[in-house]
Amino acid sequence: MSRFSFTSTAFTALLLLQLHVGSYIPAASAVTTCSSAVSDPIKATIDKGALFSSCASVRLGVNSLFDALRLPPREFLLFCRSPSCAKPVKSLLSSIPTDCFITYQGSARNLSAEVSSLYRECAQVVGAADQTDVDDVYRYFLD
Repeated sequence: MSRFSFTSTAFTALLLLQLHVGSYIPAASAVTTCSSAVSDPIKATIDKGALFSSCASVRLGVNSLFDALRLPPREFLLFCRSPSCAKPVKSLLSSIPTDCFITYQGSARNLSAEVSSLYRECAQVVGAADQTDVDDVYRYFLD
C-alpha cells in the first residue's frame, strides 16, 4: 500500500467519522426541555403510585411506573399482563412528546424512550410467558 493510499484512506475515515459524529451533535444539543404544561401531567401519571401499586389486583411495591422495572420477575409479569396496568402505560406512550426532554427526578430525561422501553420489555415478558403457557398445554395433552 502506498503512502498516498494510506493517507487518503485515513483522511476518508476521519471525514466519515466527523460527518457521522457531527450529524448527531446538533440534534442532541437542539433538544429542548418540555414546558411544565406538557411535563407536569406526564410526571403525575408516572408517579401515580396508588394506580401502579394496585393495578394488577395484588399489592405491588411500586410508587412510580419505573419502579415496576425493579419488581421480581413474577410480579413484573403480573404487572405487564394486567390491562389495568398496561392501559396507562400505553396511554403515556401516545402522550409523551419525542421532541423535548422532561425534567424528572432532577435531570432532563427522554421519558418517551424510557416508557417505550418499559412497554417493549413488558411485551417481551408477556410474549415469553404466553409461549411457555402454550408449550405447557401442548405437553399436557401430548403426554
